[in-house]
Amino acid sequence: MVSVYNSRTSKTMCQKDIDDICNAGVPIEVYTTGVANLGPANRSAINRFANIASAITKFNLPLPPSPLIELIADRTSGPSKQDFRLTLDGDPGDGKSYSSVYLAGRYAIEMADRFGQDPKDYFSLDNCALLEDSEKITAILDEADKQQAIVIDDSGVAIDARTFQTKSNINNSKIWQTCRTKRWFTIFNVPRVHHVDVRVRELVNAKASIYKPFHAAKFNMLKIFSSIFSSRGATKKEVAVRLSMSGKKITYYAAYSPDLLDPYTGIVAKYDVARDEAALRLIHEIAGEEKLMNNPGPSKREAKEQEMITKYMEKVKVMLEDDVSERGIIKACPGLTPTYLTKIRQHINSPEG
Repeated sequence: MVSVYNSRTSKTMCQKDIDDICNAGVPIEVYTTGVANLGPANRSAINRFANIASAITKFNLPLPPSPLIELIADRTSGPSKQDFRLTLDGDPGDGKSYSSVYLAGRYAIEMADRFGQDPKDYFSLDNCALLEDSEKITAILDEADKQQAIVIDDSGVAIDARTFQTKSNINNSKIWQTCRTKRWFTIFNVPRVHHVDVRVRELVNAKASIYKPFHAAKFNMLKIFSSIFSSRGATKKEVAVRLSMSGKKITYYAAYSPDLLDPYTGIVAKYDVARDEAALRLIHEIAGEEKLMNNPGPSKREAKEQEMITKYMEKVKVMLEDDVSERGIIKACPGLTPTYLTKIRQHINSPEG
């Protein structure tokens, strides 16, 4: 757990922090500008970057300002009523989820500092859609307020490139519309960015990849750039442009462990538990669908609907009486979707219910 500087508070750094930073061999410009001058883009630059980020975690130094996060906060809180969308890809085990949560946590801390609120007013685990399909995501996001940080984990489940022209395509449009009107900072993480729908890839503001994980040193090195698509007739061409912040072109970014952030200490363990639960729900749902496919009846949809009603009606009735949210009910009932929940509510409210 360490403190966090931004471009405003770094101007009044205490002498102890300045001494600790210099004694650790970290260039003070990292804190005054939020950017390290790494020199030519070669292996030595990568090593210098890794040494700086490693020293910050090794000596428990405050985290330096993040021009990227401040750029995103400017966009989502400025007068132009815009949102910010970012994809993050990388190999399994690289730490995409943790890096996504770190970015969301840093954004929340920045927004809270600007507007005198608590960081958890802008981001919490409730803002993480874990292995959910698009229908569940639209239900989850319906509860989130404006200017939130939202993490859609393993986006290929919800926004699969192979599911266009389906009901999920309609739900995806709802997600995009919600992102824009609520001015969110939305992070879509996925093993490969091409696994998600092409509209996601074309309409995000920036794309990032796990360039190299440094888990033992509590950070990941990200490579990040803005993405611009130019069209000429039926041909589309993507142009990757380096982000410009603090008057310098940025290529690499350090995403630290979210556990280092004071408001989010312990979030990694909680995230792992929530993701395991989401994986079990997904497996259970897929198994149910496979069972229906292998045992066709007069109506698979009606059979599944009746199964959910029989299995969960009494439980849902009790939870509704206790004012449990729709999302809470769905999380507590594996295989239940918003559509089936609506059907159960109709049965409960019917004279026979």
